[in-house]
Amino acid sequence: MGLPAESAPAPVSAAERRWNLAAAITSVTVFGMGIALGGPLLSLVLEGRGVDATLNGLNAASTFLGVIVGPLLTPRAVGRFGIRRFLLGCFAIDIALFLLMKLVDSIGAWFVLRMTLGIVGSSIFTATEAWINLLADDAGRGRILGIYIASLSAGFGIGPLLLSITGTAGWTPFIAASLIVAIAAIPLLAAGDGTRDLGRTPAQSPLAVFAREPILLFTVALFGLYEAAIMTLLPIWGVRIGLGEKLGAATVSAIYFGAIALQVPIGWLSDKVERRAVVRLCAAAGLAGAALLPFVASATPVLFAVLFLWGGFTTAIYPVALAMAGERFRGAELVSVNAAIVTGYGLGALVGPVLGGAAMDAWNPQGLPAVLALLFAVLVASTFARRH
Repeated sequence: MGLPAESAPAPVSAAERRWNLAAAITSVTVFGMGIALGGPLLSLVLEGRGVDATLNGLNAASTFLGVIVGPLLTPRAVGRFGIRRFLLGCFAIDIALFLLMKLVDSIGAWFVLRMTLGIVGSSIFTATEAWINLLADDAGRGRILGIYIASLSAGFGIGPLLLSITGTAGWTPFIAASLIVAIAAIPLLAAGDGTRDLGRTPAQSPLAVFAREPILLFTVALFGLYEAAIMTLLPIWGVRIGLGEKLGAATVSAIYFGAIALQVPIGWLSDKVERRAVVRLCAAAGLAGAALLPFVASATPVLFAVLFLWGGFTTAIYPVALAMAGERFRGAELVSVNAAIVTGYGLGALVGPVLGGAAMDAWNPQGLPAVLALLFAVLVASTFARRH
């Protein structure tokens, strides 16, 4: 499977490899802060304009359409420009698009702009995750990807807090989000492009990867479904069980804190044992956590402890899946595989809020944990597939 190792050029030294890893992880972490500031900002701006919740949600969902498209375009672009130059160009386009949203006061234009932002953002994640996977060695791949996801979770957690400083009125929050993206590009300026020769090997179509790695892509799609459902609907579940708005919103923070705390140890574990077994462990923890939620809902401290552990184990599914891809593929093929992974995540994320919302309407409010328990049961079963 995959290309021979020599088709994925390594940096000239271990020191450069470490520097490039630090640059890639730092860059995408800061970019995550910008995304986490910009997403709530746009929704709140539309709310302030009197846009109804359904249209507001559809406008936000247009981003996920872009998330599905972007990775399909990334492999060829990376092969032509190299990952570092490609990322710098994407950051510049992202800044221009976000500032343009402030200039344009048309909800129709915002649908197009947000979809385009989704294309650019998913391309950045596709290229960066492939770069990190290419730079990581097999012995420490899980640990490095755990550090990446923990850092990214911290960026996602910090971003919304910045809105309390910038507010939502005027140009200030738009300029702040754009400056954050500009800062994200700075580490790349000092990084070498140890992957500049990827263009010598033709990139495989990401769509072809779905046929070759169905279980891997299925795993990522189920994770995307879970994460999008949780980030969208868990605060609503919290309000409906009587937590109130502030504690309801804090349920998502508990998920983030667990993700930050547990990624590195779980990544270390995935370097020591079979990664399929680690996915099974995380999926089983996801099943147990979802099943426990209705029973601990009335005991707030216990509920938040469960959410902390639940978030840590379930979030680890994604970096372990990335590590599985990294150990199987090399070179330009890894960029195509990562593009398929991000596309699979986007497809799952597009379905997650709809499925979770329908479940909550059918069984209020415990339909959400019930459907997630079923989801993780399916994922546990998939880890026993002969080819994983």
